[in-house]
Amino acid sequence: MIRKLWSTCIDELFGFYLLHRFFYYQKQPLVVSNAGESVPELHSGDLTTFFSPVPTAAQLEYQPRLRPASKLTFDAAEVEDFQFLSSIQTTFPENDLVKGRHWKSTAVSRESGASPRYTVVAVDGIVQMGIRSFNRLAQRLTPCGVDVVMLDSPFNYRRTPAGYRPGQLIAGGNLDHQLTVARQGVLDLWSLILALQNQGHQIGLVGISHGAWMSLTAALLIDQLEFVMAITPPVDLFHILEEGGTVVNAIRRGVGDDVTEPERLEQLTRPLVVPNWQPRLDASAIHLHVADFDRFVPSFRIQALAEQWQAKSSHHRLGHIEATTGPKVVAQVAEDVLDFWNLKPQ
Repeated sequence: MIRKLWSTCIDELFGFYLLHRFFYYQKQPLVVSNAGESVPELHSGDLTTFFSPVPTAAQLEYQPRLRPASKLTFDAAEVEDFQFLSSIQTTFPENDLVKGRHWKSTAVSRESGASPRYTVVAVDGIVQMGIRSFNRLAQRLTPCGVDVVMLDSPFNYRRTPAGYRPGQLIAGGNLDHQLTVARQGVLDLWSLILALQNQGHQIGLVGISHGAWMSLTAALLIDQLEFVMAITPPVDLFHILEEGGTVVNAIRRGVGDDVTEPERLEQLTRPLVVPNWQPRLDASAIHLHVADFDRFVPSFRIQALAEQWQAKSSHHRLGHIEATTGPKVVAQVAEDVLDFWNLKPQ
């Protein structure tokens, strides 16, 4: 009982803080988009149509780090930043230059014929301000020969336009804007995965919160993924408008006045509702992490998806913030990655 009360308090207080210090920052007006008029895929209601055309492999431009990687040292990795142009163009040029970070393991040879290039592609939640979780992943995985690649999602972290805060513009617009952001995020992730696969990487996905939704959606579209490990994913972006916690108020603000008919809204958001579709990889390679005391994301829908797909699920007696920012769940995910690829020392 005390554990639940503590977790609930953290989620509620942090949710209120995010809502007012990030999503309502400087009382920026909503971005009003009419993208559906020029991009018919946006209103299709169909998964493959919505996320079409299939993107080309990204042209990754590696460069010196855009920001310091961390005070932590990586004896078994070289850390490089990269960028590439998104296939989707918005009215914010800063957002349309996709950015990421690559922890390249130096624990295995990269010569031709060497062991497989195991790589985890990771995406963080709706307000990403740093890389702590992925540093933790890299610290555990790179000594075992696994690369870690982090993607900055649209309007987040280093793709945040001047005058806004990370994540503010993910939810800070009308329905067409929010649909465009979702479409851009998945297509950017797809383009990155294709580039890495073309280089010989075997790709597994790790997502946190909003990034977990992106990872699961990618699994509905992309072939030859190894696994998906999703931490507290919002699997149903239609029902979350009624069931989600405080932070969802930012999403409701943009959607509420745009489409008033529930049936129409449900049709438009069908491609974003993961349980409507089937994954392209075996369900045994999907692992869903549920925070039992989550006040942001409805936990029962994550468990229902696990049962629907017959995927693996793990429950944690934590709230959303503890599960997504603390070390416990990420540490378990790292161990699960090593187990999946059988990389632990015998």
